[in-house]
Amino acid sequence: MLPDGLASPLVELAVHNLLIDRLTAEVAGLFAEAGIECMLIKGPVIAEWLYEDGLRGYLDSDLLVARSDWDGAVALLEHHGFSDYLGPMAHPRMESLASTAFVRGTQAVDLHCTLAGLEVAPEMIWGTLWQNADRKEVGGRVMTVPGRPAILMHLALHAAHHGHLKPLEDLRRGIEAADVEDWRAAAMLAEELGGLAAFASGLRLVPEGRTLVRTLGVEDVGSVHFDLRASSVPTAEALNELLGPGLTVTQRAEVALRELFPKPGFMWWWTPLARRGRRGLLVSYPLRWAWLAVKVPGGLLELRRARRRRAGV
Repeated sequence: MLPDGLASPLVELAVHNLLIDRLTAEVAGLFAEAGIECMLIKGPVIAEWLYEDGLRGYLDSDLLVARSDWDGAVALLEHHGFSDYLGPMAHPRMESLASTAFVRGTQAVDLHCTLAGLEVAPEMIWGTLWQNADRKEVGGRVMTVPGRPAILMHLALHAAHHGHLKPLEDLRRGIEAADVEDWRAAAMLAEELGGLAAFASGLRLVPEGRTLVRTLGVEDVGSVHFDLRASSVPTAEALNELLGPGLTVTQRAEVALRELFPKPGFMWWWTPLARRGRRGLLVSYPLRWAWLAVKVPGGLLELRRARRRRAGV
C-alpha cells in the first residue's frame, strides 16, 4: 500500500491524466471525422513507458498533423471552442508551427506540424514519422504514436528546446530505458530530418547524455542557437537572431522594435504590472527597456562565447 500522504496526490494525478487522455481521444475523433490524420507525440506515450511508478503528469494533449492539414485542424479546434493561447502576444519565439497551444477553459491542445529542432520541411517529417509509427489505445481510442527511435529523438529535441526539469528527467529515463542501438537509430533519424545539432545539444544537458554523445560519435555536433538555449542567458537568443546572417536592415529593425515595443498581450505575460490597467501597461515599457539595458551586455557576452566555441576558437 502507498503511504496516505502519497496516495491522494497519485490519485489526483491519475484522474488528471485520464481527463487529458479523454480530451486527446475527443480531438482525434473530431479530426478523423474531418479526414485529418494525427499522431500523439507525448503524454501517455512517454509516461506509460518511462514512468512505471506513475509519477509523470501531463498538462495538455500534444498532437502532430501534416502541414497540409494544419489550417483545417486549426479551424476545427476554433470551431469547437479552442483559441490560440500565445497568438495575442505576437512576439518572436512565442509561437510556431512546432508548437501552438490552443486552450478551451482548462483544457489545452498543443498542435504541431513539425518538431522544434528539425530543419527539413514539415511534409518530410510527417511522412517519415508516419511511415514508422506504432499504435496505442488512449482514452478509449486507438491512436497513432511515434515509433521507438522517434520517441527517443523527441526526448532529446524536447530537452534542447526547453531544458527544464521535466524534459530532462524524461531524457534521463529514456537513456536508462533504451539501449545504445535504439539511440543510434534515433541519432540517424535526427540526422535524416535535419535535427542532429538539436539532438546532440539536448543529450549534453544531462550527465548520462554526455557519455552517450561520445558513444554515438556526435560529441562535437551542435549549433550556436541550441548552445544559447542551453545557457538560458536572457537576451542571448534574441541577439543571435538580430545579429545573425541573412537579415536585411529592415528585418533587423523589425526584430529590435518587437523587443523594445512588444504587443500588450506579451507585456501582460511578461510582468504583472502591465495587467494593472492602462497606466500599469504604460509604465511596464520603461521597465522592459531598463531590463534590456541590464541584460543585453550579458547576452552579447554569451553570444560571443557560443560563436567562438562553434568556430573552434
